[in-house]
Amino acid sequence: MPRPFIIFAPRFDENSGGAVVLHRLCDLLNRSGQRALLWPSREILFDPWRPLYSWNRQRLQRRWYRKHGPYRTFEGFLTPLATPADLKGAIVVYPEVVDGNPLRADHVVRWLLHRPGFHTGRIDYGRNDRYFFFQNAFDDPNLNPDRDNLLRTVFIRDDLYRQVHFGPRSGCCHILRKGAGRPMQHDVANSILIDGLSHQEAAAVFNRVQTCISYDPYTMYSQFAALCGCDSVVLPEEGMTEESWYPDPRDRYGVALGWEGLEQARRTAPLLLPRLKEQEQEANASVQRFVEKCRGYFGD
Repeated sequence: MPRPFIIFAPRFDENSGGAVVLHRLCDLLNRSGQRALLWPSREILFDPWRPLYSWNRQRLQRRWYRKHGPYRTFEGFLTPLATPADLKGAIVVYPEVVDGNPLRADHVVRWLLHRPGFHTGRIDYGRNDRYFFFQNAFDDPNLNPDRDNLLRTVFIRDDLYRQVHFGPRSGCCHILRKGAGRPMQHDVANSILIDGLSHQEAAAVFNRVQTCISYDPYTMYSQFAALCGCDSVVLPEEGMTEESWYPDPRDRYGVALGWEGLEQARRTAPLLLPRLKEQEQEANASVQRFVEKCRGYFGD
C-alpha cells in the first residue's frame, strides 16, 4: 500500500486560516484517492525513553481538553483521525510553527504557511525534511531547494461571503489577526473588529460598512470583505511592495495595498470571485503534484 499522509493539525476552527487549510489538505488528499489522516496537534506520542515527561504532557493535554472541549473536525471534510499504528512509514506533514519532530516520523514535510520563524522566533527543522510553501512569499530558499514546491489549498465560503446589500454604506471595520501588535493607523474606537466573529457575523459586517482595513497582509478575510462589496485595504508592513506582497497581479484583485491602491482594487473587484474559483482548481492540481513529489522523495 502507498504510504499514508498524516497531517499534524490543531482542531478545526473556522476563524483560523492555518487550521482550515491543514484540514482541507487532508480532505483533498482523501478525495483524490490517497489515504490521509489528521493527528491532533495536542495529542502527545508516548516516549518510552522519557516516560515521566510523556505522562506530564498527557496530563496537561487531558486538562486542556476538559476546559476547551474535544478535538473538532469539519463535517464537510473527509478527515479521519490517525492512531499510533498509522505512523509506521507515513509521510507526516507539519506546519512551519512545529518544532522538531514530535511524531518521530522518518518522512517529514514542512508546510510553510507563513515565513519560517515568524510566529515562534525559532526554526527547529530536521536535516532531511522536505519543504512546500503555501505561497511564494513564505518560501525560504535557504531551506528549500525546490522552488516549484507550491502547495495551496482553498476553501471559498462564497455561500456566505457575497454582496447582499447594495444600498448606502458607512463606517469601517478592521482585521488584526497576525498583524496584532502593529501600531494602529486608524481610529479603532469607531471601527468594528472582525477578529473572533463567526463567518456569518463577519459577512454581515462586510455587507454594512464602507471600508475594511487589515493589519494582516495575508489573511483571506481581506478578499472576503471585497466579495461583500467593501473597499478592502491592507496596510503594508515596512518595506512591503505590491510585487513582494503578491507577485502575481491576479492575486491582488479587489484588495488595495495601502490607500493609494484603492481605485485599482475597486476596478478589479468583479474579477475576484472568478480568480478565487480558478485558485480552487489550481489548488486541486497542486495537491496532485504534492503527492507525486512526495512519492519521488520518499518512495511508495
